Amino acid sequence: MPPEFSALASLSGTRPEGNRLVSGVAMCTCNGGRFLIPQLESIVAQTRKPDHIVVSDDLSTDDTWTKLQDWASAVRAAHGIRVTLIQNVVRLGVTKNFEQAIRALDTDIVFLADQDDVWLPNKIELLLARFADPATMLAHSDATLIDENGKDLGKSLFEALRLSDREKELVQRQHFFEIYCRRNLVTGTTAAFRRELLGMALPFPEDWIHDEWLAACAAAESKVAMLTDKLTQYRQHGTNAIGVPVTAVSRLTLYAMRVARTPRDEHLRYKLRRLDALRERVVNANAVDGDKLALLDEARAHFERRIRFGRSPTSRVTSILREYKASGYHRFADGFAGMVRDVIHL
Repeated sequence: MPPEFSALASLSGTRPEGNRLVSGVAMCTCNGGRFLIPQLESIVAQTRKPDHIVVSDDLSTDDTWTKLQDWASAVRAAHGIRVTLIQNVVRLGVTKNFEQAIRALDTDIVFLADQDDVWLPNKIELLLARFADPATMLAHSDATLIDENGKDLGKSLFEALRLSDREKELVQRQHFFEIYCRRNLVTGTTAAFRRELLGMALPFPEDWIHDEWLAACAAAESKVAMLTDKLTQYRQHGTNAIGVPVTAVSRLTLYAMRVARTPRDEHLRYKLRRLDALRERVVNANAVDGDKLALLDEARAHFERRIRFGRSPTSRVTSILREYKASGYHRFADGFAGMVRDVIHL
């Protein structure tokens, strides 16, 4: 047994036969006992039930593991769904824990699940329908943001992400790769992808979160389907491993905190490492056309120029304005926020 986990319990059902797509859920937990059961119940209450569920627990110290064991036994008896539970002996962190859960699945389509959300009953059915198009490699949807008590926060996930007019245009044109060279729009708990994607995506690189990495690889290799349906209640409770700022004040506060604690060029070098990892992977997989490679190179050149900005106020402001006029910030950074970062680092 690999050293990353101490217990792997599998309750096996029968793999469906025929031509229909076999679906699986890769779920990760870590001290999620408070919200766990509603999420688990929503997954097995689907109009199209998953064929296999893998839950990888990242060394929880609460009652999560006990709840998982009790639930798994009940699900096998009531629904005949294959369930695999993995218990880590060392904490892997979110991305590597998801990689472990995904590797344990053998299904055609993989759904990602967090421990604290709630799925609408038709989520699997509607997302699976998008894979009738053989070109679709990954599909994701909008979500309703709820608080820790399940109250609707009055804003959807896509609204909170605040897509710019340019991003909306790129979505309409299916130019997702260009968006992902700037930022991620795919939240794991809303997403599903074809198993074939793992040929390029595994192993997950260090500087990427699992969902954004899978999205970037999918957009490089094939087609992404973005549904406006709100198929998940995405819970925001202050202790999310990865959440989304809901208000303008929370977005600005989070951004200011990130800038304040990041040394001048560390953020830019981090961006370069991410682009290099993506470029290397898609080239090795021979999965991207020349235009997308050129886009990656343009993005890389943008961050390299910003690293070379002068340190004197005059030189730096001149460089910032030049990069702004060349649309570098709006194509590859956070738009005006990227400019603000460079000004702050004066």
